[in-house]
Amino acid sequence: MEHLNLSTNSFSGEVPAAVARLPTLKSLLLDTNNFTGSYPAAEISRLAGLEFLTLADNAFSQAPVPLEFAKLTKLTFLWMGRMNLTGEIPEAFAGLTELTLLDMASNNLTGPIPAWVWQHRKLQYIYLFENALSGELPRNVTAVNLIELCVGMNPLTGEIPEAFAGLTELTLLDLASNNLTGPIPAWVWQHRKLQYIYLDDNALSGELPRNVTAMNLIELDVSRNQLTGQIPAVFGNLNNLELLSLHTNQLSGELPPELASQASSLRT
Repeated sequence: MEHLNLSTNSFSGEVPAAVARLPTLKSLLLDTNNFTGSYPAAEISRLAGLEFLTLADNAFSQAPVPLEFAKLTKLTFLWMGRMNLTGEIPEAFAGLTELTLLDMASNNLTGPIPAWVWQHRKLQYIYLFENALSGELPRNVTAVNLIELCVGMNPLTGEIPEAFAGLTELTLLDLASNNLTGPIPAWVWQHRKLQYIYLDDNALSGELPRNVTAMNLIELDVSRNQLTGQIPAVFGNLNNLELLSLHTNQLSGELPPELASQASSLRT
């Protein structure tokens, strides 16, 4: 057997070790059940050919990210969200160079986001939101194929890095509900593939841009920051925009007529 999919059921109790005793498995999908207790990490780590592993959305006992999973060097898809993980993201996972998706969202992870996360060139989707990850965002990023980056709802500090300007495939950027400071960098407003930007609930300052070439924006939320100045007329030219949230800042002046004429198509 190469594929075992038990996801999205109502299985309960502990995951039996027998499910991981299938040496030819390429995918093991156990997410979205009612499993409790522990899971057979040691047995799973022996599945040398495993490419897809999902354990998310279960009520496992609190436990660190299993270091044994660093042996699964063929993994391309690792979904471990909402399963009571604690501790830090292991440095040992730096060897998982085939990963295209890393999802450990909605856990109790602490410590910094390790450097390897920002260096894996095959990574396309990073979901680490709703944890207790700390430290600053990186100054150097070589994971240039990222499409979606979600690290919101953490106590991350510092400024939005200029290094993210090199993420030219990015369509979704979620840095909301952190402790980020400084201005919103110019590259954010010039990124032609970005469609969803969530920078709300930080301490970002400065003015909104006079020039915007990110014409594919669909949703933009920069609410609950410390932005000043006026709303630029150029926002009225973002024809794909469906949601614009600017509330709870220090903006002033008049509402640009260009934006007012588009208001009927916006969700606010």
